[in-house]
Amino acid sequence: MEAICQFMLTATADVTYPLVALDACEFWLTFCTLDDESCTPEMIGYVGNLLPQLVPVLLRGMVYSSEQREELMYRNELDAAENANEQVKPVFHKSKNKHQGGDDHDPEDDQDDDDDDFDDDEGNEWTLRKCSAASLDSFAGLYGPGPILPSLLPALQEGLSNSDPWVQEASVLALGAIADGCMHAMTPHMAQLHQYLMGLLSAPESPQSLPQLKSIAAWTVGRYAQWAIGQVQSGAQGHLLAQMTEIFVARMGERNRRVQAACCSAFGVIVEQAGDLMVPYLEPICQSLVAAMPRYQGRSLLILFDTLGIMADFVGPAIGEGNLPGIYVPALLHMWNEMAKQDPTDRTLLPLMESLSSIALVCGVNYQPFALETFDTAMSMIESVTLILQASEDGHIDDDQDADPIVCAVDLIDGLVEGLGENFSQLVASSTRYSQHFLSVFHAMTKHEVPGVRMSAFALLGDLARKSPNVLESALPDLLKEAVNNLDPFHAQVCNNAVWAIGEICCRCGDNSEPIKPFAADLMQALIALLVGNDDGTGHGGISMPGLTENSAAAVGRLAKVDATLVATDLSRFLIGWCDGMAKITDPTERRDAYQGFVVALHANPQAIQQASPNLTGTITSILFAIVSWHIPNESALMADMLHNSNANGFQPFPPGESELQQALGKLMHDIKNGIPSESWDQVAQQMPLNVRQLLKEVYQLE
Repeated sequence: MEAICQFMLTATADVTYPLVALDACEFWLTFCTLDDESCTPEMIGYVGNLLPQLVPVLLRGMVYSSEQREELMYRNELDAAENANEQVKPVFHKSKNKHQGGDDHDPEDDQDDDDDDFDDDEGNEWTLRKCSAASLDSFAGLYGPGPILPSLLPALQEGLSNSDPWVQEASVLALGAIADGCMHAMTPHMAQLHQYLMGLLSAPESPQSLPQLKSIAAWTVGRYAQWAIGQVQSGAQGHLLAQMTEIFVARMGERNRRVQAACCSAFGVIVEQAGDLMVPYLEPICQSLVAAMPRYQGRSLLILFDTLGIMADFVGPAIGEGNLPGIYVPALLHMWNEMAKQDPTDRTLLPLMESLSSIALVCGVNYQPFALETFDTAMSMIESVTLILQASEDGHIDDDQDADPIVCAVDLIDGLVEGLGENFSQLVASSTRYSQHFLSVFHAMTKHEVPGVRMSAFALLGDLARKSPNVLESALPDLLKEAVNNLDPFHAQVCNNAVWAIGEICCRCGDNSEPIKPFAADLMQALIALLVGNDDGTGHGGISMPGLTENSAAAVGRLAKVDATLVATDLSRFLIGWCDGMAKITDPTERRDAYQGFVVALHANPQAIQQASPNLTGTITSILFAIVSWHIPNESALMADMLHNSNANGFQPFPPGESELQQALGKLMHDIKNGIPSESWDQVAQQMPLNVRQLLKEVYQLE
């Protein structure tokens, strides 16, 4: 190990052979990704001892070579041209996923900008500079500040004060690279360093300025946005947010597209951290972004659209107040119309529609003046792209991503539904182009060959049932049929949204089961399969999908509330699976509906408890644990600990607003106890952890 590491250190430092240095540098990056089994404590210790020598080597590897500098300077000259072309990475859209385990956030979203971490001057090429920065980032995360900073800080101080802007640029990159692993330890230095970065950014655009230095400074400020906003919130530097906003807004107006993109992207990170602290600055921000729209191209324009969406998501309803929507929404709609006329499949339109969806949702009724144009344009997008895809050689879609504009348009209509609520029905009626065709187009989306389109369509179906059910009335049988047809876990995300939508439709039926009855048998068979699953342990026929079991459990409960007999007949087949699914539901409304339906279903078929399993005590234990889950915070680790550790405590009271349901569940447990032999109940009690028995005794008087 010692000989290998020394050889790799020497090879990494020898930049006269950049390809060899790159291969050697990858050794360090690979080392940081090894799991505990592959990487022994001795290896960790030995490489840690090398860090004082290795860190300065990595820092030198981040400096652009003379050949790279010449090429970048030439690119800078080209970028100064008015209509320079720019290569843009492919843009993809993710469909809406409803209640994925209580959290609609997709972890993959966090990786969207990973490729841009160390700027994109080198395109997709993997270079020594990128590998060195990634290695330093990984070492900071693995070892923390202790072994990293003693050797890095002196080198940073020297590099940041160097007269060569390319050396400064590499030092700023290194400062940003260690942010995640050394944030807290860097706090004593950040006041000075942050002002240094602000100084780099505030320099006016000139032929002598280096765009790469400004770009990496913007990225690094974004990496330390958490520190900066903490300073504002604590009052230590209350002026910092205003200063950053002023400087970033000014830099967004620069002609260099790398500076545009870097500043816009970093400002989006600041907005995420600041949230509603941005409210006092919204008007000048919106004015600047609108002024930039006609000048931005390529990646800069994509990031600008993303930034507007981030403002909606993180600042909240304030972006829809007063005259603010009138500043930026008409500009977005104008650009959308102009670009869609030229090419409705232009993937630049995807982030534009995504941002409009977030804006419409957050603005609510304040979006009303722009709603009709938005609705008509979204419907026109669906029609135009559908015709283009149908006109292909065989009418078959070879690449599902070709349908992304349709998915985005459906999601945007969903944003209108969530924002306008019951006013959406009036919006549809006011459309001279689509009032008569909306439901037929929507129905076609639920049958679309591309799963992503169906996924978004069922998200829209559920939101229409929640917010504006009158729109669905005439087409409800056809839409319900398609939802039931899509309860196939092979397309788990489509299935998840279809299950959720069916549950929302059940809520709007009240106690009128007529709309549901024609599909009830097929619906229950599909839901039973989702709750019980196969014997592979996933519960979904070999496909694990977070949220699917919970949504299925909620849907069964909501169906039982409409008509308990539709659920009770086969209750014994899925009773235990239903209990397991209910215990995982985190959404309070869906949880309440599931348990209310559970109570009425068991009252309609109490024999199901005896028939569910040869192990009666196991069945009853599942029911009791499902009820006890109401008293456990919504954290899976806590649930496992509190249900299996007799000494664990921390049970929470039943939600105060659900006292009626608590009484019903208490009565259900007493009825179960009284309906079985006393020795059977004694066996149940013996299987319960002591803390659970104590809870049942104190809260439900159950012994």
